[in-house]
Amino acid sequence: MRQTFHFEGRVTREDPPGDSHDRARPYVYLPFTVLPRTERLEVSYHFEHPKQGDLGTEGSNTLDLGIFDPRGIDFLAGGFRGWSGGARSGFFITPSSATPGYLPGPLTPGQWNVCLGIAELGDPSCRYWLSVDLEVVAEHQEPEQDDAPAHKPPATAPQPARGASDGSPPPPAGWYRGDLHAHTVHSDGFNTIQELAACARERGLDFLAITDHNTISHHLEMARLGDVGPPAGRAGIMLVPGEEVTTYLGHGNVWGLREWLDFRCLDAETVRRVMDYAQSKGALFSINHPKSVGPPWEFGAVGAPCMEVWQAPWRWYNWESLDAWERLLAQGERVVAVGGSDIHSVPPARPMQPHGPGEPTTWVYVPGPLSEEALLEAIGRGHVFISEDPGGPFLTLSADADGDGRFEHMMGDTLELAEGSQVTVRVQYRGLAGKKVRLLRGRDLMEEIVADTEEVTRDLPLIVSGPGYLRCEVRGFRGRRERGEVVHAMTNPLYLRIRAPA
Repeated sequence: MRQTFHFEGRVTREDPPGDSHDRARPYVYLPFTVLPRTERLEVSYHFEHPKQGDLGTEGSNTLDLGIFDPRGIDFLAGGFRGWSGGARSGFFITPSSATPGYLPGPLTPGQWNVCLGIAELGDPSCRYWLSVDLEVVAEHQEPEQDDAPAHKPPATAPQPARGASDGSPPPPAGWYRGDLHAHTVHSDGFNTIQELAACARERGLDFLAITDHNTISHHLEMARLGDVGPPAGRAGIMLVPGEEVTTYLGHGNVWGLREWLDFRCLDAETVRRVMDYAQSKGALFSINHPKSVGPPWEFGAVGAPCMEVWQAPWRWYNWESLDAWERLLAQGERVVAVGGSDIHSVPPARPMQPHGPGEPTTWVYVPGPLSEEALLEAIGRGHVFISEDPGGPFLTLSADADGDGRFEHMMGDTLELAEGSQVTVRVQYRGLAGKKVRLLRGRDLMEEIVADTEEVTRDLPLIVSGPGYLRCEVRGFRGRRERGEVVHAMTNPLYLRIRAPA
């Protein structure tokens, strides 16, 4: 038996002139009833003047699409079953398969809700049409065999690399390089998880976070493939489960959370609730691409532990993100700078971006074998630097606080010192000669070293005068000189704290 629900309506923009979405009511819920013995649920929709690509035309609209089951639609407690945003015109769910972005499983009888997100309204209002089709098995009829999954992983998996499940020894303690921001067919990407993982591995990465928008359907596939957690699974690279929490006022990544995290944030308070929930589960949250082409982060300073200071190649307006991060540091916030490619396509898919995984690369110092728990702990401590690609440059900043010749403090650490005391900081650089290696205290340049060789180590004495932070960066020309310098690498801060007199 087939049961169909038809919805037709209009969403309006009630914001002040100039706003692109309804911030007061950005989500519309369309309820319908699922009967017992329902074996397939299918939704399709369309709306007026849809936006085409990233540019669109004046007056174009974007309505996002998702669904919640009978557990409800309450914030942080709803029965999430999938989200595709504006990437698809419909989806299906069955007990054993679903469209990427949606979660297969029992079609529990009761009230379900299709969710429409008002992403962009170029028109004063936008009319939509939506259909829900249910396949219900008669009481004495055997259910038909389930449809094949909408997406199948490749028949053959890439060969494992070092530290993989072939029995080879795990990577040694030290620096590991990876990418913390990537998308697949489970949201608006064009590649399978295995295709993306194989490309990242070929580029020399040790870890890759899959952060599809507002969904966790990719977590199920990662678990099936055995590519989550230590040691690296069949992909030959450690895959970290993530989600890009994609709100209408900014985006953020969460890493290491094995459940869905709500994205329906309307203000700083609801974002803090989302971050607190992630932290309570041992996960790590990062503000994404806080820059004009980000889209920007409009929630303000909300105490996020990390910030994506570098997304995609440097010239993609990353100086704006750097400025946003430094303003937080100047206010006394401790925010770990990370990088992410935000990659959406690699071969064999048609290239949609001029860069690949690991552009930029986030380097993390893990004091032991690589594992997801150890990786996230090290990121949270700020033991991180960022380079333009997996080849580097390699850049570290450390400190010898007691004069014993051992540089026991590194980026992310805090040096507690007496006012007027001396500390020695060490800058280590490995990369192309001719680049400018710059040591900064806050935003002030303390020392600039022009690398005359491909490996430079410089010890610099510093008299402590007040609290603050030190960081290091590498700048130079790439391409046409008239376009100016770019950042090739940057470290997280070493923090300075003044010890109270005895």
